[in-house]
Amino acid sequence: MNFRRIFVALAATAVMLTAGVAAHAAAPGLPGPLADPFAGATVTELIAPKPSWYTDALHAKAVAAAEKGEGIAIPDGVDYPASGLAFTGIRPGAWIIAPAGCTTNFVFGSAGNYSIGTAGHCAEVGDEVTLIAAPGVLMVIGKTVKSVDNGVGDDFALIDIYPEMQQYVNSSMTYFGGPTSVGSPQFGDVVEHAGHGLVIGTGGTPRAGVVVYRGPGDDDRGDAFAWDGAASPGDSGSAVRLATGEAAGDLTHLVVGGPYVPGVVAGTSIERMLRIAGKSLATAPNVPDPLY
Repeated sequence: MNFRRIFVALAATAVMLTAGVAAHAAAPGLPGPLADPFAGATVTELIAPKPSWYTDALHAKAVAAAEKGEGIAIPDGVDYPASGLAFTGIRPGAWIIAPAGCTTNFVFGSAGNYSIGTAGHCAEVGDEVTLIAAPGVLMVIGKTVKSVDNGVGDDFALIDIYPEMQQYVNSSMTYFGGPTSVGSPQFGDVVEHAGHGLVIGTGGTPRAGVVVYRGPGDDDRGDAFAWDGAASPGDSGSAVRLATGEAAGDLTHLVVGGPYVPGVVAGTSIERMLRIAGKSLATAPNVPDPLY
């Protein structure tokens, strides 16, 4: 992806996509130019591998600690990127290392019954999820109870957080405040996320972009959006919020080619995520919150 594309390129892409979104809005669900909005493009899941040092034996130790409501230290000598997270704990933008390298999105439910999301292609039902929850600290936070992996616009997993680990949950994002409420990303909106993409995102680097698409996804149940921005493997699952504080959705794919030349980042809208989760969004004030 060209991270230095000029405004003219973005504007040209935006004009083309705006026309397509308008056509879809006039006749939702009908065959037409947006029946397959990602046709002709290369679509890549932004998932990273589980680190080789996170062995089954280490996972067993982390599980035993979680039963006591505790984390464990990353073993001495392990070579891993330093966490640059501003705020830690179980929250939107936390760093998942197992079952794959991904990022958490929003918190769902209410105090004592919290769940947290990631991308559906990051965790299958039954998978336990491990975070680097603070610099040098591993936590097994819970088990995946729902997972939908149907491509752009329909890609979300829900992790039920273990009772012993509920104390570490914070619905506020790792760098920003919010989400303040459920939003609806539209063309021209500024969105932002903090994920753990390799090289450009390791440690939770915050990044922003401009929405250039909102409409159907890879299947007829999907509700997708895409924005001009930067992402890489490990960012999958990231919470995306509008610059005004509302939840926009999650980050799942890089889309290059087709109508999206030179490329955009895409994900699933918060509306679709809520339908899959079956739980309400846990909101937070629009100011950063360092505590958990």
